[in-house]
Amino acid sequence: MIEQNRITNFLKENPSFTTKDFVGMVKESGTVYSDRKAYRMLQDLQDGGQIMKVGRGHYLKASMKAPYHFKASALMDELVGMIDQEYPLITYQTWELYQWNEFVNHQLAHNAFFIEVENGLETTVFDMLLEIYPRVLLNPGMEEYYRYRADDMIIVQKLVSGAPAPQPGTKQASLEKMLVDIFSRKLTGQLIERAEYRQIYEDAFGKYTINELALFRYAGRRHLKSDIRKFIEDETNIELRSEEWT
Repeated sequence: MIEQNRITNFLKENPSFTTKDFVGMVKESGTVYSDRKAYRMLQDLQDGGQIMKVGRGHYLKASMKAPYHFKASALMDELVGMIDQEYPLITYQTWELYQWNEFVNHQLAHNAFFIEVENGLETTVFDMLLEIYPRVLLNPGMEEYYRYRADDMIIVQKLVSGAPAPQPGTKQASLEKMLVDIFSRKLTGQLIERAEYRQIYEDAFGKYTINELALFRYAGRRHLKSDIRKFIEDETNIELRSEEWT
């Protein structure tokens, strides 16, 4: 049996590593193991919370930080229940404007509920919700949003393809997705003051486990990768753990 100390030392020296790196370490241990056994050991480390997979064949040593979690408002739970009942096969994600209040200095006074739906089905969800709720907008621009803004406004918009998966067991957008989207040149990127971004990023990276590979992969899909990378390097004290993959 490979010594636990060897694995501990490997993780200490390699906070980011690949499957090939790990298998090589196992085989150099002097104990005869098949690749399949080494893969099983990797899975055990994931299951035990010691490492996390951040891409095909790429891993990070798990930090002691908690995964991000937000308790959805009652109205959002109601909206999700309706959509799931009427259109169980639709792909969509949700988030609330109030989620940013955990990270910003100037608290947002009015909540809004964002439902991002797979391309081509936004109107379907919008029409259903409009029959029940009086304040629903479909893909609004900045001017339209502020013209009709009211408490508990519901915004239906297109879900960008390639978005990170929602939080496990929910339809809630991941924190990685939200951190990218505030740099968007569309509505989502106009709702938070630019002066708040440093606080948002430093708090998010400081308090929660951030999947950097997922964040930058999605940023690439939105053509924001270089902007976000430059912002993190120039304007924050964040040290990227997976810099070589970004």
